Amino acid sequence: MKILQKLFWPVYFLLPMVLQLIVGNLPVHFMAFPLNVSFAALWLFGLWLLYKDYRHTLAVRFLLSSAVTAGSLVAFLSGALVIGMFPQLSSVEAAAKSGILARLGCYDFMTSWPFVFILFLLLTHLALVTCRGVLMQRKNKWRFIFNHAGLWLALFAGFCGSTDVRVLRIPLVKGEANTRAYTMDGVVSYLDYELELVDFRADYYDNGMPRHYEAKVRVAADTVTLEVNHPYTYRWGEDIYLTGYERRNGNQYYCVLQVVEQPWKYVQLLGILMALAGGILLFINGPLKKNNK
Repeated sequence: MKILQKLFWPVYFLLPMVLQLIVGNLPVHFMAFPLNVSFAALWLFGLWLLYKDYRHTLAVRFLLSSAVTAGSLVAFLSGALVIGMFPQLSSVEAAAKSGILARLGCYDFMTSWPFVFILFLLLTHLALVTCRGVLMQRKNKWRFIFNHAGLWLALFAGFCGSTDVRVLRIPLVKGEANTRAYTMDGVVSYLDYELELVDFRADYYDNGMPRHYEAKVRVAADTVTLEVNHPYTYRWGEDIYLTGYERRNGNQYYCVLQVVEQPWKYVQLLGILMALAGGILLFINGPLKKNNK
């Protein structure tokens, strides 16, 4: 086991860095639905069979060890630190950066090979630990399952679900219906419904700064009122935000709406709620006694 640990860590973390330097960021768009769901189903089924039939092998025991728990968590926190330290740009903007840090994917780290390897290891470890919890006969095992399965689901939905996320911006002028939107990279994309600015109101402080503003917008057949940080949910996983405006001549206004499509956000929320339920059960039942381990 010790020899495996000594060989595993340097190889596992060096390989993605080499891949990153050679081929650049992972093209995650190919993992969009339904491929991400198919991959997850096969991956989990394979891990279930691996634990059920080969849990006594050296490789599986290593993946279930406390060393992998600590190593994967430290690596994940380090990756989160990179994301916090460097501005995360779009793929086009990140590709325009130069220098060794840019080549290592620091400006678009969530799609870099190092981060994908880190997350894959953490999710594999969590899945195997959850399999162990499911098969173990012990009291209060549901809190264990909720904690680990919920964390797995939240992380998986946050990453693999990001391939299905679309952020579009669409300008609106009063009285003119529009379906022509733009991605964050400036690519034109057309909505399958119309948006039209019906009315706009803004209140200002004495110094001319906006105090409050809202837009009445026709979304397909419905008319809704949008305010900053108060989006309108048009359909499952699709929210429309008021992001800004520009005052033209007189009382003419030009508004910018942001359409955010996040079909996995409720799956991620389910994972968070499961982990929260596990924490509540842990609080209610208290720690496991030695004879229940």
